[in-house]
Amino acid sequence: MDLFKPGPESARAQLRALTMVARSAPNGLARPQRAMLDAVQQVLFESDFDLEGLESIDDVALRQAFHDPAEARQLIRFMILTAIAEGPPTLEQSRLIIGFSKALKVDEPAVGVISNLAKNRMLRFRLGFARRAHVRTYLRNSKKLLGGVFPVIKAILRFRGVLGPDEELVSRFRALGDLPLGTLGREFHDHCRDAEIGFSGERGGFPLGAVYHDFSHVLSGYDISPEGEIKNAGFQAGFCNGDEDFFTTLFANLIHTAGINLTPFEMPVVLGRIAQGTLAVDWLREIRRGSKMSVDLGDNWIFWDFVALPIDVAREKLGVQPNSA
Repeated sequence: MDLFKPGPESARAQLRALTMVARSAPNGLARPQRAMLDAVQQVLFESDFDLEGLESIDDVALRQAFHDPAEARQLIRFMILTAIAEGPPTLEQSRLIIGFSKALKVDEPAVGVISNLAKNRMLRFRLGFARRAHVRTYLRNSKKLLGGVFPVIKAILRFRGVLGPDEELVSRFRALGDLPLGTLGREFHDHCRDAEIGFSGERGGFPLGAVYHDFSHVLSGYDISPEGEIKNAGFQAGFCNGDEDFFTTLFANLIHTAGINLTPFEMPVVLGRIAQGTLAVDWLREIRRGSKMSVDLGDNWIFWDFVALPIDVAREKLGVQPNSA
């Protein structure tokens, strides 16, 4: 997921549209919405416009500010993220996003998904999200790594606690604990054990194709706290080259700042969490950091080839830049 920096005039026009979406939140242009727009200004636009002084913008004026379809799609995505900064989007926010996406001729699947959320059509929302989310990547990877559909079904049943462990696979992950301190494999092993995350193959452990998610936690340097998940999801969205890139970070923001739990686990709810400290800026920087990587970890990355490497060497080979947070 690449990020695009607009010129000054285009940035101002885009920020006018973003501010319209922010002002249509239930509490108006409050701290969570300001945190999102300030992060966009600081990290992406490198601008310092006064949000209070920005006037509204119509479709024609906004359309004239664009020459790149990818940049227009990026704006619609940030409108969506702004709309869920402090809970589900309002109907007015959804109307604005749909209108702007049509004016800019942007075909972004998340627009329809978020529209269903705004209308409280939760079944349609969840089904639409699942069709585009990174769970597809987990299943695709698992099918390839495990050798077919039937082993994937068994892995899912094992994750749900229906089947017992795959001892051969589990022993391979447990052996990572014997690697020297500071290696990627040992760091991964300790991360999972400290966070009480089951290894793939254990009862309750994620299928093998989802393991790269926790490797990305180790590589990015973030824990599994809500704030760590938001930042790591940005990092993961950044290195993702598939069409589920945006849904990866949208997933974490929906859960941890909008309060829409899309997981089978209980999650602590803090609406507007994105406004805490420098979280919004850190999250956006992680999208950029992940986008600079040379490898998409979710695209058939063979992590076994890297586990014995010192973590700094593994990061260098994968193009992981130092954490600036």
